[in-house]
Amino acid sequence: MEQAAEWYAVLTCVVIGLSHLTRPQAWVEVFAALHRLGQPGAFANAAMNLVQGAAFVATHRVGTGPTVVLTLLGYLLLLKGTLYFLFPDVALRSMAKTGSGNGREFIIGGIVLLAIAGVIGYGLWS
Repeated sequence: MEQAAEWYAVLTCVVIGLSHLTRPQAWVEVFAALHRLGQPGAFANAAMNLVQGAAFVATHRVGTGPTVVLTLLGYLLLLKGTLYFLFPDVALRSMAKTGSGNGREFIIGGIVLLAIAGVIGYGLWS
């Protein structure tokens, strides 16, 4: 089960990371649209984080080696999703900022996601 979670994480981090790098303005538009929805948009954002985080936490609780990055990512996403569900105004403030920028945050995020994929992939193949 842990290895399946690692493969899932590598694949999704690579695809979303590349999308962040190549289409940052589209991501700006996504978050602007979610922000315009108000609390329903905040809940949609929360769900994206909570579901991914809960899946990682449920299937991957590793405390050593390179793949511990996935466990940490899972807990961070779970925390973010929970925070956004309980305090949607926090999500709305974040989406207002990222939904009105030039996409720089998404480029940085894409680099981080590709780095995470690399670390987890290294753990898979070592």
